[in-house]
Amino acid sequence: MPFALDHRLALVLYLLLLLAAAAPILVGWMRLLPPEREPFATPGEKVDRADGDAFAIFLLINITLSLFLRIPGVSTAALSEPLKKWLAPEWANHVMMIGFIWFGFIGGLAAAYSLIRKNPLRWPLVIGGVLTLCLSLVSQFLVGAIRAAQ
Repeated sequence: MPFALDHRLALVLYLLLLLAAAAPILVGWMRLLPPEREPFATPGEKVDRADGDAFAIFLLINITLSLFLRIPGVSTAALSEPLKKWLAPEWANHVMMIGFIWFGFIGGLAAAYSLIRKNPLRWPLVIGGVLTLCLSLVSQFLVGAIRAAQ
């Protein structure tokens, strides 16, 4: 390996990247919750709610799933076993490859979409998408450095 990274530093960087990617995604989910009623509002008064962009919500769901798949201990091999029971093994491998590519680069799509189109989830999707994309690109290197110490 041309560039060796200490396993402790790799673990700290991996955890920081996971938490940094999770924070804007959490803010995005919080923005989807309906706002609370003001304390001194009349009972019949309507609460203003910003309409969410359906595609932005779809992207938020996908970058959340992408982040969950990058959490240490989540085995994609264990997730593919039920798929091999329903489909032929070569088709299951193709589906897993497409899913790996989709969840790997959905962060970039979410960031690009939110930069172009204004929506209530704009900045959480931009920041969460970029950090999730960085996590998917760097995670194999960091996990390899962590496993090298074992």
